[in-house]
Amino acid sequence: MSTIIRTRSPYFIRTPEETDATLGYFIIQISIKVGSLTELTPCSPASNLYILNKKPLGAETSVSFDISEIVNDSFIQNYTSLPSAIYQSLWVIVSTSASTLAGAPIGNVTTTTYLAQEGYNTFKEGVNYTGQKQALISENYLEYNKGKHIYLPINNETVDNVTFNYNGSLVQSFNISDTGYSGQKIKYIQFNSAVGTVDEAVVSLSGANIIIIKLREIEECKYPVNKITFLNRWGAFQDLFFFKKSTESLNTTSENYNASIFEARNVQLSPPRPPVTDCLENITYNTYSVNEHSKKTYNANGVESITLNSGYVSELNNSYFQELMVSEYVWLTDYSEDDSGVIYPVNLKESSFNKKTGLNDGLINYTMSFEKSFSIVNNIR
Repeated sequence: MSTIIRTRSPYFIRTPEETDATLGYFIIQISIKVGSLTELTPCSPASNLYILNKKPLGAETSVSFDISEIVNDSFIQNYTSLPSAIYQSLWVIVSTSASTLAGAPIGNVTTTTYLAQEGYNTFKEGVNYTGQKQALISENYLEYNKGKHIYLPINNETVDNVTFNYNGSLVQSFNISDTGYSGQKIKYIQFNSAVGTVDEAVVSLSGANIIIIKLREIEECKYPVNKITFLNRWGAFQDLFFFKKSTESLNTTSENYNASIFEARNVQLSPPRPPVTDCLENITYNTYSVNEHSKKTYNANGVESITLNSGYVSELNNSYFQELMVSEYVWLTDYSEDDSGVIYPVNLKESSFNKKTGLNDGLINYTMSFEKSFSIVNNIR
């Protein structure tokens, strides 16, 4: 089983102690690869190599270094109609060695391999937390839109089988196998709820243990349903459905300047009709056109926003909305334009989140606003 590091939180490595009196500095080599450890994929866009030198402080005989920010730059998060995990897990091979100030090697090279994912740890989990998660969602509960697909992200190294059931009866089963390839360490189990209603997913782990995830089907007949997909704290894509009223708006920006439209001497060429070929000059003085803009607008553009309402949801969704608030990757699937859904990258406009509970608030509904992550007038250069 791999040692998983979540790169949105610090991960510190410490070089082995080196007591040689000629010690000058340590060499830290960080190699980021995709593929399997026995057959790494060459020339991948996610592959990178970093070599760092660091001197020990004072009389210390080893050094520490945080590798998370370097590794985090190599992830490629791309959501289309299907979630892709090809660059959501990366092999990180860290080699450390000691050297004299003149560059002569001292001792042996120490190499450690990690599996990196773009998640994060919480403050309470402490430094270098590498605890495993089997189903890559924070609660054993999911709500889904009737007739649409359910995508359940799982840890492919520890899960053997996933079954979808209804009232205790099997609806569909998926066997899981780990090929060792980095791109399938996070695996999305896809179930089409148009086939039938399900109320639980049973995740079977190595060693005959199971995790039961309760599923709740929601059917909305009045409003078009919007799906928000975000990168959760475990480094996997997760869906949240907003079932009730949505409103769209447009925010525009522009700049203005006073243009000079006054013509002290205006020469116009007035070509007569054929067969005469000569052009006539029409000269006027001290004039301007009343149909021309004297206050000119330029750099006009706009960004569309949409405000979504979740409808009444379970209190168990609170952790998901909280993770959405701090996610760096969010997409909107709009089913109002096309039944298969049109996907837009969006940015969450909210900066605060009031966590609601059944005890305090009774029925729980959340309203959130999202801004499409592009302008109406294409300005990509």
